[in-house]
This record gives sequence, C-alpha cells and structure tokens, in this order.
Amino acid sequence: MKKINMLKQLIFSVLLVAPAVYGAVTVDINGSSYQFDANPRLNDVLAPVALQSNWYWPAAALYQLDSDEPEQLRQQVLQQIAQLKQHKSTDSDLVSTLQALERQLATWRLAKRIVVPIDYDFARVRPEFNPRFDNGTYLLQLKQRPANVYLFGALSSEMTVTHRGAAAAADYIISAQPTALADVAELILLQPDGKVQAAGAAYWNRAHIEAMPGAQIFIPLQSQLFSSQLDILNKRLLELASHRVLP
Repeated sequence: MKKINMLKQLIFSVLLVAPAVYGAVTVDINGSSYQFDANPRLNDVLAPVALQSNWYWPAAALYQLDSDEPEQLRQQVLQQIAQLKQHKSTDSDLVSTLQALERQLATWRLAKRIVVPIDYDFARVRPEFNPRFDNGTYLLQLKQRPANVYLFGALSSEMTVTHRGAAAAADYIISAQPTALADVAELILLQPDGKVQAAGAAYWNRAHIEAMPGAQIFIPLQSQLFSSQLDILNKRLLELASHRVLP
C-alpha cells in the first residue's frame, strides 16, 4: 500500500510540473483566439462564431500566420523596385511611379492567404467545402458586407473608395490619380474570394465586370518595349496583393 501511495504522489508531482499542452491548431477569429487539440475541419472552426452575425461569406478570408513567405516576397519586390530606380534614374516618370509603389507596399499588412471557399452552410453539408486544418496558427477574418473597394498600383497614392452596386471595375478609377506609367486600359480585379479577373477599361476592351464589396483593383504599369522587367513587377505586385490583410 505504501508503494502505491508513493507512486500516486510521484505521478501527481509529474503532472504539476509538466508543461501545458497547447492545441495543434490556433485560429484568431476577429480578435478572439480559439485552440484545437486535434486538426479541426472548417465547420468546427466556424461553429462558435458562424451565427453571431450576418457574415458576408464571399469576403471571409483565411491566412496562415506562421509563414514568412509574403514578407519574403515583399522584400523581393522592394529590391526589384530599388534596382529599377537605380538603372532607370533618368526616367523621372518611372522613378516617380516606383516611389509611389514603395510608399504603398510599406503600409500593407501581410499574411499567407489560403484561398479556400468559406461558407458555414456549405462546410456543414458539402465535404469539398470542409477542409481539415494542418497544424499551425491562423487568422480567420469574418466581415459583414464590406463598404469599400481598394485601388492600388500605378497611382500617386492608393485609394479606398465606396463600393457601388452594379458599377464596373473601370468606373472606380475615374476619381483616381494614375501616374504617367499607369496602364489604365488593363485593370486587374482581385475579388475578395480570391478570384482574379482582367477588367478592360478602354473603349476597345471595356468589359462590365463588377467589383464585389471588399475587392481590390490593381492598376498595373505599362509594358516597355525590349524589357520584361515591368511585366515581372506587375506579376509580383499582384501576387503580393493576394496576401494583403485588408481592414
């Protein structure tokens, strides 16, 4: 009996000093942290908050916080911009546009976007909309219907404009201030659900493609003859914007 009591005391002592075991998955949902011991599915993560508000599911976004890939990409873009400024220092229009881009990128909050449809009803009844979370730390943004659309790229400064129902993407750049190097005929639309769409804005390619609430509109730089550097920069800017954590 004495040996049994000693064993119990030993086990109890080990439990007291044992480190806390945290969940394999941690999800920050609109400022509240949720931990899961096992790897939850999307419906498990949404269940505590899904009915708290009238969420606008197309604008829901999931990010992986323990990845430095977006920040690495930002540094690559900034390095390319610095090199272009150095090599094209006599091109004042280009330098001015690149400086505007530097100012914009400096303010962006970034995290690795995981593009997956997020909808509580779908997640509960359709397995393809109910993926399992890998171990890690995540940010899940749930929003009511966003009121704004975000313009960035070859602009003197990025803009936040009020969303207008049934308005084409091209309609939003009327009040913008594009730089001399802006390609205002070839807009690119980043919908809040992760979809990317070309949105022509010139008379010869204009298409009525509506920006969803919370969308981003990218005004790219004009391509240059005999050089692909600005085309590469445009692609990197678009990729980087896909990882923005918007208000």
